[in-house]
Amino acid sequence: MTPTSNLGLDMYVDADFAGMWHKEHSDLRENVLSRTGFIITFCGCPVSWGSKLQSEIALSSTESEYIALSMAAREIIPLRRLVQDINKYSFVSLQQPDQYGKIITPTLEASQVYEDNAACIVLANNENQFKARTKHISLKWHHFQDQIRNGNLRIVKVSTHFIWADILTKPLGPQKFESLRKLIMGW
Repeated sequence: MTPTSNLGLDMYVDADFAGMWHKEHSDLRENVLSRTGFIITFCGCPVSWGSKLQSEIALSSTESEYIALSMAAREIIPLRRLVQDINKYSFVSLQQPDQYGKIITPTLEASQVYEDNAACIVLANNENQFKARTKHISLKWHHFQDQIRNGNLRIVKVSTHFIWADILTKPLGPQKFESLRKLIMGW
């Protein structure tokens, strides 16, 4: 995989809502937990990824995706601070010449967070969207909204076919698996 010249720190996040549920084992709590998956990229290359069962039972796919977004934000926010400190204190020079040859020190743009659930994106971008159907979502999942308001994170709607984190949340057929592997790894 070849890094891009963009110094972006971006993330793909997905959830599999109650993906292990089966009627034969419907009495087991762990079978109704959703799974979070995320991939964080720097310069277009994966640098961090994870797949984990959520600790609470989500009541809808929107809630499951929102919890996944919150869990993944806990990973990207400290990485953003690390990259900003490296750039600020010049541990590694990120300076580049601009189109006229003048040396510039790039700033870290807002991280693009790629999400495929439209309702989750609405909840994440507008704290006033919590209505009777969503107010049960615990406040512990809302911590990343300050990062959105400050311009550090930008949630972007993307087709489910391009969510790299799908590979970490559910079993995939060979064609979908190979397609995502090519996007992530370049082969």
